[in-house]
Amino acid sequence: MEHDLLLQGCCEMARQLLRCGAEIPRAEDTVRRLLAAYGLEGEVFAIPNCVWVSAPGPSGRSHTVMRRVPPSSVDIEGIERFNDLSRRLCADPPEDPADILRLCRETAAGLRRYPAALCLLGYFVGAFFFGLFFSGGWAEAAAAGLSGLACGVCLTLLDRAGANPFLATVASAFVLGASACGLGALGAPISLEITVAGSIMVLVPGLVFTNFMSDLLTGDLVAGLATFARAVLSAGAIALGAGTAMALFQGLTPPPSAAPVAYAPLLYCLFAFTACLGFCVPYNAQGVGMLLCGLGGALGWAVYLAAMAAADNPFAASVLAAAAVSAWSERMARVRRCPAASYLIVGMFPLVPGLTIYQAMDFGLRGNTDQFLERFFRTMGIAGCLALGLLLVSAALSLLRRRKRP
Repeated sequence: MEHDLLLQGCCEMARQLLRCGAEIPRAEDTVRRLLAAYGLEGEVFAIPNCVWVSAPGPSGRSHTVMRRVPPSSVDIEGIERFNDLSRRLCADPPEDPADILRLCRETAAGLRRYPAALCLLGYFVGAFFFGLFFSGGWAEAAAAGLSGLACGVCLTLLDRAGANPFLATVASAFVLGASACGLGALGAPISLEITVAGSIMVLVPGLVFTNFMSDLLTGDLVAGLATFARAVLSAGAIALGAGTAMALFQGLTPPPSAAPVAYAPLLYCLFAFTACLGFCVPYNAQGVGMLLCGLGGALGWAVYLAAMAAADNPFAASVLAAAAVSAWSERMARVRRCPAASYLIVGMFPLVPGLTIYQAMDFGLRGNTDQFLERFFRTMGIAGCLALGLLLVSAALSLLRRRKRP
């Protein structure tokens, strides 16, 4: 058996999983299982942009392979397909390790993807219903949808051009902010806060804001700090781009002309469901997975509203809501035999503190340091609570699985 080819295949499997947005522990565990299928006990270490795999050869010398992971967008279909491939390879490892590398490349080339026009429609739908979700009226929802669409067009064009991810986020956030402020300056009867908060969800990096907390809580300091740096850079890019646009339009945009709308709790859950369905398209969730992602988002918000009605504590409510989404995702993952991350990535969107991210950015631009720090720490606190909710379910399921083993 050619050990170098085996390690290259294992490294490519982990690289593709990370590239599609899978969690670091999943990528590392996949490599360990593949090596174990060939009777090897190796070592694997991964961070968001790099993976190392090492295993002893026949002579006793350690062979090591390293691959960089290029930045890319989340691909839920890719996570599911590569997870399925790893299961098949572990159950029936090919005699020639070179087949692992070949199958990884064939799987990557054969992934189903939505056309660009449908992805842009997904951005519009997601931003539109998040505009309603943040208690906006139909005018705010339409403005948020149009701003999200403009942002999606910019993201798509810059991604095809191979632009630097940070600069692409800055430019897209600027387009988003300019679109929202421009609509207000033209006389649209909208609340800028609700419009920007709804459309900015297009750029909020989903689980990144909770993954770094989860990594830190589980003791994976290197991955946690790397993901934290990514979260801070993403938030900084959003604030820089949207903040610049808002500063340019300062004085031209009238004050809010519409008060927040109070909807029935069931409608908020419906808005969360539909917004998640919209974001399923650019995140490439296929088939029935879209429906399950939307249901997870609606379930999480229903639990959040119930917890707030009982105790009026947003931090405790965030823990319970995240635990509910995590439990739903784990259950659906076992039913469909695919990773729970497929449902968590989109299902957690309604719980991500998009409105407080906007408010922190707005207070910072206005020089209101006290309010900025309060919103910033509130955002970090909610992110920590979401991570805690995810971790509690994960730890409980891990203990149950260990007890069931003979």
